[in-house]
Amino acid sequence: MIQANWLEFCRVFDKSKSFVLATIVDTKGSTYQKTGAMMLVDKEGTCFGLLSGGCLEADISLHAKTVLDNNENKLLTYDLKADADLLWGLGLGCEGALDILLTPLTPENNHQDFGELLNSVGLHNSGIYYLPRTVSETKKSPTAHFSQAQFESLSGLKQCLTESFISEEDAFVAIPVLPPLSILICGAGPDAEPLVKMCVQQGWKVVLWDHRKGYLQQSGFESAHEKRKIRAEKVTSDDYSNIDATVIMTHNLESDEQYLQASIAANVNYIGLLGPIARRKKLLENLNVDENEIAGQVYGPVGLDLGGRGPAAIALSIAAEIQQHFSDKFKLNEIKPIKL
Repeated sequence: MIQANWLEFCRVFDKSKSFVLATIVDTKGSTYQKTGAMMLVDKEGTCFGLLSGGCLEADISLHAKTVLDNNENKLLTYDLKADADLLWGLGLGCEGALDILLTPLTPENNHQDFGELLNSVGLHNSGIYYLPRTVSETKKSPTAHFSQAQFESLSGLKQCLTESFISEEDAFVAIPVLPPLSILICGAGPDAEPLVKMCVQQGWKVVLWDHRKGYLQQSGFESAHEKRKIRAEKVTSDDYSNIDATVIMTHNLESDEQYLQASIAANVNYIGLLGPIARRKKLLENLNVDENEIAGQVYGPVGLDLGGRGPAAIALSIAAEIQQHFSDKFKLNEIKPIKL
């Protein structure tokens, strides 16, 4: 699966400016990132995203300047094995090698369809980005392109990749593009602050609901992407458009019940309930919902048992469970770019 901070890319991308897209197109052995990982570099050499642990980015940035100056692709190869470490003077010991393709994204080349990709991601859509994995001697800047494609499962994604048509004269990497997870947090209490921050750090889109305007305006929630003043009894399943996960933490039994009912009706993929098992059982009984019907969807007590206490530790356990849930549900470790 492609590793990219789409929200950061959407924030910095400007269709009037030029960038360089750095993409890992091949790896061997142990590497920090795998094929399909992306990083943006602007004209000043600032990097957005990571392709290594921070050891290669400065060198990539230098090469990016020549890519923009010459307006042509460039393929970089880094061998990070022990002997090469001595040569590079990096001392990484990663025991791997990777090829990174630098592609100029300029207004003149329509940013290689990267703007279309970001627009699609911003609308919570998925797709496939076809990126040339070699630098052709006869065509120095082969054209990348993006195709929107909806896939709700691993099998659906594989079918999309299999049915993709690519001309035989060019070798491409077909990179699956999934939008960032959209996390809805119901309840803007003090214990929600570290959860909002942690989810944002994961590169997820965070939506925060509460009926108290003053709570929503607290400084600890400035990083939330969307905030909405709404009462739980006014919420319907239609309000959950493009929501992947809901964490219900209002500390009010009636409000939690109303949010839970709407989340189940909207078939939200992950629903987390703050509080003990007895509280979850009471909520489900009030809604006349069978535990077996929502197994693998409703989690209560929310979060993995990591052994910590306090708001920060609880936030960590919730974020970890959300990550685990979607990794297992979509088998993210099996979603890999394919060479065509």
